[in-house]
Amino acid sequence: MKIMVVDDEPLINQYIVQCIRNADPESEIVGAVTSGAKALKKLEETPADLVFADITMPKMDGIELLKEIKKRDPSISVIMLTCHDDFEYARAAMQNRASNYILKNEVSVEKIRSVLRDVDRLRNERSAKGMVQQISRNQYLRRLVEQDGSVQPIQESDLRANHIYLNDRAFLVVVFQNNEQNVRILQSNLASGFENPLFYAYNSQEMYLLVNIRSEEEGGEDSSIDIIRKSEQQAGDLIGCSRVHYHLEKLQLAIAEAAADRDARFYQIPIRELSRQDGVEQTEGYIMRATIQIEEKEIDKGCAEIGRMMDYARQNYVHAPFLKESLLQLFTGIRTKMSLNLEEIEQGIEHSMRFDELQTYVNKGMGMLRKCGRMYSAPIQKAIDYIGFHFAEDISLNSVADFVYLNRDYLSRQFKKEVGVNFSEYLMSLRMKRAKQLLETTNTRISDIALQVGITNMSYFSTVFHKTFGCKPNDVRKKAKEQTMS
Repeated sequence: MKIMVVDDEPLINQYIVQCIRNADPESEIVGAVTSGAKALKKLEETPADLVFADITMPKMDGIELLKEIKKRDPSISVIMLTCHDDFEYARAAMQNRASNYILKNEVSVEKIRSVLRDVDRLRNERSAKGMVQQISRNQYLRRLVEQDGSVQPIQESDLRANHIYLNDRAFLVVVFQNNEQNVRILQSNLASGFENPLFYAYNSQEMYLLVNIRSEEEGGEDSSIDIIRKSEQQAGDLIGCSRVHYHLEKLQLAIAEAAADRDARFYQIPIRELSRQDGVEQTEGYIMRATIQIEEKEIDKGCAEIGRMMDYARQNYVHAPFLKESLLQLFTGIRTKMSLNLEEIEQGIEHSMRFDELQTYVNKGMGMLRKCGRMYSAPIQKAIDYIGFHFAEDISLNSVADFVYLNRDYLSRQFKKEVGVNFSEYLMSLRMKRAKQLLETTNTRISDIALQVGITNMSYFSTVFHKTFGCKPNDVRKKAKEQTMS
């Protein structure tokens, strides 16, 4: 447990710290300060689970400190300390949610041990209760989001029973990309004009916000939605928003409106044109077929399947978060299996605010897949690995064929089919790339570099190098030195 002690008398402060350490050696003292202001500053830097605070301190007394701590983080337990055996002090402390109240002349190792034991028990009970409440709330919210008709009619008492504290007056629902930055932006913009916010993570892609509009804002629908649109601009992410409703029986409708608003703006169509078909089954089918074809080295067929899926999504307005999540899973799998650098594609897919933007990243990803993402059969991959390790030696197609246990002519045909160039072209390409690297990074003589990459004829090396890179070996070295000097 992380503990802070706040007392304006240094000797008492030190005594309490020592009692805590003797009572529970595993506890961590995160601060021992002499004023409420210092305590608040320290808590910003280092969170605590429990605070022992003197009630009678100058400037900011213990009750004021208690109020501020609870305002910032209600989960922190606070034990009040005083020299006065006065009921009014105790009542003030307990009214402001202090966990306990003890006299300084009662402080001892045994007393502190007992207090720590009680605090730990209460925290565990609170944690278990909170977990049960969260499970209940999330199950109910999932039924709302999935438009389960069994929750109708929705009443305020039903929400309270599931630990949802939305009031039966003006409210709206917002849906957005599930990430910490978006939550922070919305929390900041909802500081005024809204109350009772509830954030619900439906899945890894979607976060829902249910929130009341303050009474003085009721009827100010445009103002409330303007705040949501401002949040969208700050986040650089698409946010769907319902109309303002005034009765909780419309909560399920508001959730559907928020999701529909997000999809309509993603596809840039009027909301009335959205179809009710979610397209989940069809989209999953396209993804499955594309995955199988790519794994079977049928790159072009797999890309064609992805293209058909995108056409289907555009025509049927597949739910945007589901479409993006499906594409993310596909490209993440491709990146893992084929060692392609697709992080930019994945980020682009995740943050696309319009379908056309999403299409651009998908097309770019398919282009990279077609160009660089060939998956080789096991014998050809084994041959490539062997060439990569022995390219500087006197190797031949025959020696590679013997290593992979294939007929020479069959290997030649299969190598050209899968790699796109024949064996000798691939081997020479490796040698030239290595030679260029050595020219740029070492002072080794050019004739020695030629030998290091497996070419014994210097004239032949220079000719092939010039044909490959359009310049002489010495030109590459000079350019590299000039860049280093500059």
